[in-house]
Amino acid sequence: MVSLAFIRRFLFNVKFWDIFVAFLLATLPFIFRCSRRPHFVRWAIAWLVPIRLLCLFFAHTYGGNIAVEAFYSAILLLLMIGGLLCCFEEKLSNVLFYFSSGFATWYISDRLFLVIASICRLNSSLVPYFTERTPSHILLYITCFLAVYLFIYFTVGKKMHALGDSEIPMQNALLFLLLDCMLTPIFYFESGAISQYNIFFYNLLNIGEIIFYIFMLLLQVQMLAAAKDRVEISTMKKLWVEEQKQYQLVKENIDAINIKCHDLKHQIRNLRTTGQVDPAYLDDLERSVSIYNSAVRTGNETLDIVLTDKRLHCASHNIQFTCIADGSGVAFMETMDIFSLFGNILDNAIECESLQPPEMRFIHLSVRTVNRMLTIHAENHFEDSLQFKDGLPVTTKADKDSHGYGIMSVRHIVEKYNGSFSISTQDKLFQIDIIMPIPCDDTGRSAG
Repeated sequence: MVSLAFIRRFLFNVKFWDIFVAFLLATLPFIFRCSRRPHFVRWAIAWLVPIRLLCLFFAHTYGGNIAVEAFYSAILLLLMIGGLLCCFEEKLSNVLFYFSSGFATWYISDRLFLVIASICRLNSSLVPYFTERTPSHILLYITCFLAVYLFIYFTVGKKMHALGDSEIPMQNALLFLLLDCMLTPIFYFESGAISQYNIFFYNLLNIGEIIFYIFMLLLQVQMLAAAKDRVEISTMKKLWVEEQKQYQLVKENIDAINIKCHDLKHQIRNLRTTGQVDPAYLDDLERSVSIYNSAVRTGNETLDIVLTDKRLHCASHNIQFTCIADGSGVAFMETMDIFSLFGNILDNAIECESLQPPEMRFIHLSVRTVNRMLTIHAENHFEDSLQFKDGLPVTTKADKDSHGYGIMSVRHIVEKYNGSFSISTQDKLFQIDIIMPIPCDDTGRSAG
């Protein structure tokens, strides 16, 4: 029969289990947003119970030897990384990156505890994990633990979550993990040696270690942001290449349609003169052809192409499209920037209006030049609510990694030409407003 004493020893009072639990809890704030694998609970139990038994073995065999303790701790770290991979659907590089963040968080709380404990003279041996396990030790450690974890979560963890699920390069993840594995033993042994001679320098070293690991966490946030930027830039480049192909295809299609419609109009006139077809049918046919033949004329060929293409899309989706555009004002922009800017604005509006009742579908676009400033205003019917992040609406689609780049591309183009960009949702309207300065040519006149 299992004794009560064994149960107590299984659940509590094991040195290496304390280390493992502290590491695990420190890592969870960074990894909990990752997708869990099927049968997550089973995986967790199959992982934790053997590790607990292993900790019992370690606690009874390490004999106080520091080298053996370091070896056992390293084994626990490897088992923890393996367990996280079994429980969460995440790439190895990301798990290593989040684990190193958790390691730094744990070490900060551990050093803070030692500093306060030595100042308050609560732990004369200066050994963490409550060798004596007095209530004052436990209360202080839990307080330091919670304070540091909450502080790191709200200052670093949330920033990492806001950056999304970017894939961390393996070399970056290994760099931080190696720094943890190489520097921590050095810090640990150095502080232990100094503590025997000078408590002041011991505390000073611990405070320096805290600052170092805080710096590491902030560096990880910057590295995660850089990884996200690389993904966005790569995606934008791919979209730009696709838009180039689309521009050529749209231009060729519109030219072909205009030629065909011109020929059809002549054929309709010939049929009218022969009188062999019902005039009402010919009137209806001519109106249908006119829809495709009435190309938008703004004074800029590229703008004409994109607006004509989107007007045809609106007609096929029963969306009322009105446009007041002076194309001369966009002449200073590159061809693909014009196509991408207006294409993404109108694609976003068409997609939104396609979900509205037919009687409420409309899109209005105006392009004007006022005092050497290009102003663009687009609006469409919109009754839902949006969340904004960094001035851009957060996509409501499930596949967030593949959407949201259209509006991001609009902002990128506007910023390229030193313009300003804003989005608002009010009075059941989704509105985009853009202002860009029109550069002057060598004669001092506006380039447009």
